[in-house]
Amino acid sequence: MNFTDYSDLGGVNYSTLKEMAKSPLHYQHRLTTPRTDSAAMRLGRAVHMATLEPDAFPLHWTLYDGRRAGNVWAEFAAVNADKGILTVDEYETVLAIRDAVHRHKVARRLLRYGKSEVTLRWVDPVTRVKCKARLDHLRGDALTDLKSTKDIDNRTFGRLAANMGYAGQLAFYRLGLLATGHDLAPVRIIAVESVAPHDVAVFTVDEDVLEVGVMEVRKLLHQVKTCRSRRRWPGRYPDEESLQYPEWALPAGSDYTNVAIEVLS
Repeated sequence: MNFTDYSDLGGVNYSTLKEMAKSPLHYQHRLTTPRTDSAAMRLGRAVHMATLEPDAFPLHWTLYDGRRAGNVWAEFAAVNADKGILTVDEYETVLAIRDAVHRHKVARRLLRYGKSEVTLRWVDPVTRVKCKARLDHLRGDALTDLKSTKDIDNRTFGRLAANMGYAGQLAFYRLGLLATGHDLAPVRIIAVESVAPHDVAVFTVDEDVLEVGVMEVRKLLHQVKTCRSRRRWPGRYPDEESLQYPEWALPAGSDYTNVAIEVLS
């Protein structure tokens, strides 16, 4: 299934579900408002296809050696409307990242067999919410996800993974695999640096990390179910809130009242 057909399928996907962590209002906005495409997003899609579907990459992507303005560009874009268009530098970067991943012995072994861009559809057994996912790579029951990053240092990438909610994403995929008859199997991330020399690492995602992700996914799916039933999509703070002022901006000690009086007098 190509990505366009996948996008047209009904069901909650993780890129939308994670907006519920901000608020139901953000989730509903994401449902009804397509994201604006960016150069970084375009490059990421190209990297995924070149690395995971190398035979399909030249059929779906082309390069343009020129300025993205004027009649020449407009004509080229119209002729290649069914393809992704990269600059020469972007194209060379994509191929360099692809080659770096396939030179890494562990990453190469993981991607040698199995299927890439696997579509899953399932009904969550707890909330009965229809879900869908598009997995980067599945070998047997083992799930591998490809991420580009600035730095593959274990601690640095670990902080990024926590901030970006990778545990929730991979747990969502794992729940989909379990719901469609797959067994528990290793979950890994192939991380590749987006700038030369494009160093590569393969990280195993531990079960305790995935369990944290499962709890987060369950909470978000319950919120979706509740908001659907109530037909209400509130923002982050529907009630009055106390401002969380940073401690570093407050004077030392606890008697702020006297300090305020001195300043005002």
